[in-house]
Amino acid sequence: MKKNNIYLHIGHGKTGTSAVQSALAIAKDQLLSLGIYYPIDSSVESKATKFGITSGNWSHVSDRSLGKELASKLKAATNNSSLLLSSEHLFWYMDSLFGDNDIDLEQINLHVILAVRDLEEMLSSEYQQLVKRHGETRPFEMFLRSREFISSHHRRAAQLLKQLEDHGVKTTVINYSKYKSSIAELIFEVIGAKDAYPHSRMDGVVINRSLTQKELEILRVINGIYFKKYPTIGVRISDALVKAFPDFYSQKLRLSTESRVKLYKYNSNYIDTINACLPNDQFLLGIKESKDSVSSKSKEIVSNRQIREEELSSIEVIGVTLQAALQLESSSQPQNEISYKKLSKNLVDQLVKLSQSPDVDGDLKVEILELAGAHRPKRKRLARLLEEARVYIRNE
Repeated sequence: MKKNNIYLHIGHGKTGTSAVQSALAIAKDQLLSLGIYYPIDSSVESKATKFGITSGNWSHVSDRSLGKELASKLKAATNNSSLLLSSEHLFWYMDSLFGDNDIDLEQINLHVILAVRDLEEMLSSEYQQLVKRHGETRPFEMFLRSREFISSHHRRAAQLLKQLEDHGVKTTVINYSKYKSSIAELIFEVIGAKDAYPHSRMDGVVINRSLTQKELEILRVINGIYFKKYPTIGVRISDALVKAFPDFYSQKLRLSTESRVKLYKYNSNYIDTINACLPNDQFLLGIKESKDSVSSKSKEIVSNRQIREEELSSIEVIGVTLQAALQLESSSQPQNEISYKKLSKNLVDQLVKLSQSPDVDGDLKVEILELAGAHRPKRKRLARLLEEARVYIRNE
């Protein structure tokens, strides 16, 4: 009896899953013509085809058996089509499948596709998500210390790969750090559907870039001031930045030598386990390779002038979006009725006061004062403080 094929693309997080799921939703009919069934709710499909951030076509429900769901979806597949699920939730919950009596793994061809990412990149991206969407205010290194320098995604990936090996499940592991721009296309190749990949719709699309260092620093400050009262403030600002400037260059987050040593030491076993499942040319970076990578990029791939111009553009968008968001949160007006005005005098005063705090470093002080100055350019004291801050960081 012919076995059914099930492909599970399980993430993990921050490895281009939204781009993959957009491509799968766009190509749903073409995939089916090739014998691959990608079941998806119409509302999720609509969002994914418009390049929105989605959770794919499976979500965890505590009282619902994954095995039973897979069996049910296989029955819905026409002409014995292969079943394809793509969801980051599977990364955290698919091990329940191994003790599930609702499906017999011996009777199916299960193929798991897992994308992983270099250690520093992954934690940086995870931290960014917390700042953008969950009100994080701590600096990057403080965030790492709170996690005891352990990457939960790498720890989980190592654990899961061992389970998959023990149960004889076919597994494809891809280093996303090596294939950022082509991860979706590569996964289409893995499932045998290369010709279904929607090049015309996907080429050049950036769904969710990382913020730049200065965007991130300013957003942390805004979270500190407004998040408790206006919990969507970071989402609005980060989404506006990504939409306005999808191609801005995101510099690597700063990390002290001591923290970097701890980071790689405490995660070395996980990296070794993952690398054992990767081709040699896709290995995750260790501490030596990471240092070499940083050194090779010491000459920025974009000029300091370009970075500066991008920062100034970001500051303008942050100011406009912040003002609009605060107006929207504090009134019942529909968003399309909000007028995009300059920041209020009181808000500018708060920013200036914050910039003088001893906890604010030189670079961040300049960025805060630039944000304030963009909306009150004629205030002499503000201009003087900004110039003093710029002179200070030049002389450091």
